[in-house]
Amino acid sequence: MDRGSVELLRRACDLVRSGWSQHADARSAEGVEVQPWQDTAVAWSLLGALVAALAEQADHGRDLPLDHLAAALNELAERIDDDSLTNWNDQPARTHHDVINTLDAAATSAAAKLGDGR
Repeated sequence: MDRGSVELLRRACDLVRSGWSQHADARSAEGVEVQPWQDTAVAWSLLGALVAALAEQADHGRDLPLDHLAAALNELAERIDDDSLTNWNDQPARTHHDVINTLDAAATSAAAKLGDGR
């Protein structure tokens, strides 16, 4: 576990907290499907939020941190009972709150493993 994976999970959680999407990785304010990294995105699925957070890290001059993604996915795998993040996110009974809680729990667990419980 490294600090980058904690940051990735926290940022993805922040994005989903600001707006959540089902049946599309991201949506604009008008509800139109857009790419997760586009400026017009205002709502993200779980997977879309991870993609957007990775794109933000890359935009800040850092190499695409696939090791951060792998560690973050390992944390999520401990909490998600589906092989597909998309299927899990899009389940009819899934709520915005479920996705936020899952990302938050994964970030908190990752931070605790680093001794960074902030």
